[in-house]
Amino acid sequence: MDVQFINSFYSYQKTGNAWRDLNPLTKLNICFALALSAVVIQDYRFGVVLITAACIVAAFAHSFREFFSTFWKIGLTLTIFLVIVRQIGSRSGNVTPLINIFGWQWYLEAFIDSLDIITFILGFSGWMLVYFVTTPMRDLMYVLEKRGMSHESSFIMLSAMQNIIDLRKASVMILESQKARGIETEGNALVRLRAFFPTLGPLILGAITSTEEKAIAMDARAFSVKRAHTFLREIAPMAPYEKILIAAAWVCFLAAIVYRAYPAVSSLFK
Repeated sequence: MDVQFINSFYSYQKTGNAWRDLNPLTKLNICFALALSAVVIQDYRFGVVLITAACIVAAFAHSFREFFSTFWKIGLTLTIFLVIVRQIGSRSGNVTPLINIFGWQWYLEAFIDSLDIITFILGFSGWMLVYFVTTPMRDLMYVLEKRGMSHESSFIMLSAMQNIIDLRKASVMILESQKARGIETEGNALVRLRAFFPTLGPLILGAITSTEEKAIAMDARAFSVKRAHTFLREIAPMAPYEKILIAAAWVCFLAAIVYRAYPAVSSLFK
């Protein structure tokens, strides 16, 4: 019997990583405040700093691979789309030629304008992505339930998020089993589309079966009883220094608002 493993459930759950061990609400406040500051500033220089900081935090939390596997796809799609759209649609203010591609003149002003948009979107999505790849949703639901949320609401939210992950894993498993039976599942878009539709039947039946199993498990654990529920895992309450971190993050957000609004406000008194 692993006594150390058993005793670990008598203390607060820790991972040994400073970022991951922060209270989920602390991380949510920090990430959301920094994400909103990118929306307020909308400057590529500030956006690059935020994106770099998000990458550093993801690497520090040992989640950089999971973070970057999604982040680079968002960034590449936005960059290609917005740079081309701004070069086509932005006419006024373009005075500095940047590059000429087969007679198509690109301008520096339109490029910087597109870069501002790209970096603020990536700054926002990057910090929110950092939160979701470093924070298990069960931990967030735990602290929200401790703050007064009903256990029915927390279960619905957690179940909805978990079902997306479960359905994706189930679809991959079904495709792999079909591939093992000799059914062609790889190739061009048409081949993949033909292979996808046969997976819907087992996927839907599996989801229905899973729902029934969850209902039986909930009933066995007295989920609907009207009293305080117990938890297998305990998360440490928010420490005083975490409140300081939250305050600092929101001060940065307020400073971004002041910085953005200052020129407009000061012009009123001229």
